[in-house]
Amino acid sequence: MPYAENEGVRIHYETDGTAGAPTVLMHHGFLADLESWRSRGYVDRMRDQYRVLLMDSRGHGLSDKPTDPEAYDTRTRVLDVVAVLQAEGVQRAHYVGYSMGGMVGFSTLIYAPQRFASVSVGGASPMRDPKRAAGLNADFDAYYQGALKRNAAVKAAFEAGKHDVAALKACRDESARWGGAEQAVRMAQVPILIFAGTNDAPHDGAKRAQSLNPRVRFLPLEGKDHAGAAEAVEQVAPAILETIAAAEKASPTV
Repeated sequence: MPYAENEGVRIHYETDGTAGAPTVLMHHGFLADLESWRSRGYVDRMRDQYRVLLMDSRGHGLSDKPTDPEAYDTRTRVLDVVAVLQAEGVQRAHYVGYSMGGMVGFSTLIYAPQRFASVSVGGASPMRDPKRAAGLNADFDAYYQGALKRNAAVKAAFEAGKHDVAALKACRDESARWGGAEQAVRMAQVPILIFAGTNDAPHDGAKRAQSLNPRVRFLPLEGKDHAGAAEAVEQVAPAILETIAAAEKASPTV
């Protein structure tokens, strides 16, 4: 079972797909784990053309689960991603992330832009949101119980015994302090795909983000909420593959 390590915290990851092909690193959303990419069908769409790295974010899955909010600082989490690339000897990859994984994806454009040839993000916006900090005062248990009912990937991770509530709350608390990545998207030199459900809170910010940089493509998912957009594989996977293909044509990673 492979692990990468970042300052003593072990990050679990798995490999899939085609050896020797360009690498796609996939980062799941809050409360889920790397299996969510397989269960939703994304890995099936990618494995014939790409080498796929699936990682469990710190605090999730089989990765270590610190309970101090400071352990979930955004820069540290980007370095977790880089540690996985380093463990596999990958210098440059394509990034795919959803929700929390989207936040980390936008942050790679700040802290490790040289490591990614494209960035595809769903269920997240890079725009600064003053309301985000209100999450610190929200009842975590109520949110958590609701997520278990609404999101199949979250329920699956819970039923597999992969949840540590104290670690998850610490992760939520630090994530609420994230200041966005608007300037990084504005300055980005790689293709960026952003997708969001029209019934999801990040939708409006994600839509505005396409005006920051001509390299940004926005894909709205009509009638989808946060969980529904993640499940919209038939619409989302082709857009991700197009984004990766365009980046490979411009600057091959292998």
